[in-house]
Amino acid sequence: MVLYGQIFDVFYFPPFPALIGPASAMNQLLLKFFALLLMGMILTQCGNKNSKEYVEEGIKHTEQGQFSSARESFLKAIEQDPKNAAGYYGLGGIYNLEKKYDDAEKAFKAVIQLDPTHFNAWYSLGYTYELMGKKEDAEQSYEKSRRLKGKLDAIMDKEKP
Repeated sequence: MVLYGQIFDVFYFPPFPALIGPASAMNQLLLKFFALLLMGMILTQCGNKNSKEYVEEGIKHTEQGQFSSARESFLKAIEQDPKNAAGYYGLGGIYNLEKKYDDAEKAFKAVIQLDPTHFNAWYSLGYTYELMGKKEDAEQSYEKSRRLKGKLDAIMDKEKP
């Protein structure tokens, strides 16, 4: 006949302070587990690029003539940060190169919606309109670009010593 107390004698449960002591096997195991967990979390973040890095990658692909790779990089940049004007701007340029003028127009308008003072986006939108045969819209965009650039130049001239 086995008594109730004898069953638990087979298993050793140390008193609570022993579980948190430095020499505890349980503590060592938990420390190893959490160290591995932390390393895994850090390593998974190391491989992920941020939105700005995807834009830089897209620019490099563009310079190398790898337009489909550039498009993918710009799309990833926008996916990570839908408010990344540089991602939309690069994407618009790629769409123009691919003769996807409607998509380019949408991309440049997205830049302008995010930053109405982006004079390069206004100019690129004008260029897109020109490629589409929309001369009046092109001239309006070019004019907006010139005005914004003129204002920026005036501000920059005032700040020069």
